[in-house]
Amino acid sequence: MTNLKTDYLGITLKNPIVVSSSGLTDSVSKIVRLEELGASAVVLKSLFEEQINYEAGTMYQNGIYPEANDYIIKYSKTHSVEAYLKLIEGAKRQSGIPVIASINCISSSGWVSFAKEIEAAGADALELNIFFVAQDKDKTAVDYESIYTDIITRVKEIIQIPIAVKIGYYFTNLVAIVNKLYYRGAKGVVMFNRFYQPDIDIEQLETTQQLRLSDSSELLLRLRWLAILSGRLDLSLGAAKELDPRRGRL
Repeated sequence: MTNLKTDYLGITLKNPIVVSSSGLTDSVSKIVRLEELGASAVVLKSLFEEQINYEAGTMYQNGIYPEANDYIIKYSKTHSVEAYLKLIEGAKRQSGIPVIASINCISSSGWVSFAKEIEAAGADALELNIFFVAQDKDKTAVDYESIYTDIITRVKEIIQIPIAVKIGYYFTNLVAIVNKLYYRGAKGVVMFNRFYQPDIDIEQLETTQQLRLSDSSELLLRLRWLAILSGRLDLSLGAAKELDPRRGRL
């Protein structure tokens, strides 16, 4: 039988198929089933700080007692993070494949605090899902790139597990930014982030959101950059592709 073993982030995998962050990895039972189907590792559905803050604010707005604001917000945030940590613990306990956590934060403290707790919960690695919309006319490309390097530097200082960075392709020099991430401590990069493309319904005068799944044509961009980067940098490289859930169920 062909040997499909590979190394990813310093972790030996039985094959190069890692189930990416998605609804397929949001429960222990699904992760166990993915292992049975041959997955070598999973990246958990991302923990979004912005979503946690939004849900906490919604709970407060719907509350009866305004003076309970601080308690409600703190409870909501704690509950969301604890649920994620339990997912890590349960996946590690009931499956035998590496479990990679994923976070997306909007505050400097969020990246650090989440990373600490995720490592303590037993995750084998951490994927930093980083993306900022470059829309400030007074900032340069270097200014935005420094946000990425600062995040990886801060996180690397407080955790020991390997770190991957999931990035987009909107960079002046993709090879250069990946090289910077590598020298700041990233063990790998995942290409590329998927971006929601909101539209406006001119009949209803409201925004609409559509999640357009990737198709085979998008693989060309990923393969091109995998080939370019693989010959220049010594780090793990991953290509992310969404599956159409209509084609099968766990």
